[in-house]
Amino acid sequence: MEIERVIGPIKGVAVGDVFHRRLDVMHAKLHQANQKGISWLRDEDGLQVADAIVLNGGYVDDDDHGTWMRYTGASEGKDRDSDTGRLLRSQSWSYVDNAALKRSYERGYPIRVIRGYEGDKRYSPSDGYRYDGLYKITAVRTAISMWPAPDGSDVEICQFDLEQLPE
Repeated sequence: MEIERVIGPIKGVAVGDVFHRRLDVMHAKLHQANQKGISWLRDEDGLQVADAIVLNGGYVDDDDHGTWMRYTGASEGKDRDSDTGRLLRSQSWSYVDNAALKRSYERGYPIRVIRGYEGDKRYSPSDGYRYDGLYKITAVRTAISMWPAPDGSDVEICQFDLEQLPE
């Protein structure tokens, strides 16, 4: 079953709606995947653009402040220690998820933000996943993780600053 993908709000889903499982988030058309943090679709020109992110405590370099956040991109395969959230290797702008999120920034597309129960306790639901509305990507940068790789080398990360848009 193919789920139709769109940029922006989803008809019938209100800011603050809570979903029991990630699968419910996917079926509500908020996000394309049951596992990944960055959701993307193909734009009219065939290139990938991001439409949503899940903020669920995935990376120690994420920084959530409710109405704005610094979000760490993604990488292929086992890219982080599941216990600590520390990245094991550098990320790349050529990885499809990061490229899609960067392209949405360049095109000025809003991003749907879903917060999960494992995120920052100040802003996340105590259980399940909550749709927190549309955010605008205000900056894109390559940074050095606050935590080095297991071998002590620097880990480069793809980061995105997002600000909540008025409803």
